[in-house]
Amino acid sequence: MNNRNKWISIFAIITTICYFIIGSIVSVVRYWQYDIWYYDFGIFSRALFNASRFKPPIIDHFIVPGKIIFADHFNPSLFILTPLYWITSHQEILLIAQALCVALSGFLLYKIGSTLLKNEAVSFAVMISYFLFVGLQNAVITEFHELTVMTLSLMATYYFFASKKTKLFLLFFLVTLGFKESLFLLGIGIGAFVLFERKEWRRVGIFLIVYSVLYGLLTTKIIIPYFSGRAYYYFPGTIDLQNLFQPIIKIRTLVLSFGSFLFLPLGTLSFFPLYAFHFASRFLSDGSTRWDLGLHYSAEIAPTLAFGTLLTLSRIQKITSKKIIVLISAILVFVSIFLFRAILHGPFLLAFNKAFYEHTKTFIYLDQLVDKIPENESVAAQNNLAVRFIKQHSYILRDEYWKIPANYIVMDMRDGQNPNNFLGIRDERKLLSNLLDDKRYILFFNKGSSYIFKKIN
Repeated sequence: MNNRNKWISIFAIITTICYFIIGSIVSVVRYWQYDIWYYDFGIFSRALFNASRFKPPIIDHFIVPGKIIFADHFNPSLFILTPLYWITSHQEILLIAQALCVALSGFLLYKIGSTLLKNEAVSFAVMISYFLFVGLQNAVITEFHELTVMTLSLMATYYFFASKKTKLFLLFFLVTLGFKESLFLLGIGIGAFVLFERKEWRRVGIFLIVYSVLYGLLTTKIIIPYFSGRAYYYFPGTIDLQNLFQPIIKIRTLVLSFGSFLFLPLGTLSFFPLYAFHFASRFLSDGSTRWDLGLHYSAEIAPTLAFGTLLTLSRIQKITSKKIIVLISAILVFVSIFLFRAILHGPFLLAFNKAFYEHTKTFIYLDQLVDKIPENESVAAQNNLAVRFIKQHSYILRDEYWKIPANYIVMDMRDGQNPNNFLGIRDERKLLSNLLDDKRYILFFNKGSSYIFKKIN
């Protein structure tokens, strides 16, 4: 490696570290500001914490309450993170681990580029576009999700494909699908990609497709219903193909997703089935939160978009001069920075906003409220507070609160809260009034808008 490439590799390592630090800071500060919820962070956190104590990973859930997490989604690969709770019981460790997984996936992308292109500068440019992709940044700072952690194993799958290491490729492919049952569509897409891209791996490609189909059927038809005692909840209802590109936000998401990589992923035609499966599953869903670049839904496709970019560049490199490739890379970085900074105002910018950190001080009273609940007591709390009690029997507060086997109920009734804080509650004011009138509970604590009720045994 010459000195120029050595320095680029050093910059790639420094960039990876910076991405990890920024992602961790923004995520952890949002946790301290009670901007992370039981749905979904608390569900995963409680399951992993219980597993770390060798207890069944039972969660509270609106659809399948009081059951093992596999009653909701089948995600055994997530439990690779269980040992983190042997190191510390602080939940922030999951947010830090998530940021690390995404950061390392970016560095693996750089290594893939070095293998395919033999050009560290171009590989570094693609890594920058990956890190600046706002859909991926939103996934890092929006709570904690198995699909965000999965970016590392998926990128490792592509890394070993590029390295032609079949056994390791298959291993990480299996780990990737193990993060969620719905990833069987991703598996079919990768299988189709392998069939088109590598003739000598055709048997591997066929195996991937067959395995993915069987995996999807097994998990949604047998495993999850076994744990839940009911049919798989997330099957789509009536599918109307007219809704595939309506409303216009779906077109915008397509443009921004591919445009963040200068539309270069479209040059890898073998990934078209995978692209189609991913965006169709999002856009045909009734859940509008899946339609844009928010939350964690773009994490699943981000590694493929970046890898597809590298594959397209490797093809362009064979038919053009080095100067053209460098020019394309420069434009890619410019467009990525422009979208991140001027158009989409990427969430990682919060790390450089002084007001973001000062805002944490306004939530000290909630820390004091949470601390008033005795340890090992069962507690029900609204969505943003329940997440702080995963080490004990914790439940998310509902309208029918009397059905929850909790000795304490915690509420924060200040004005102007995020509506997600009251997920599952139709009218929080009416709920508070009912609790105040309910003779089965006493007002254990009240200061301003903070309330703690205790059940009378």
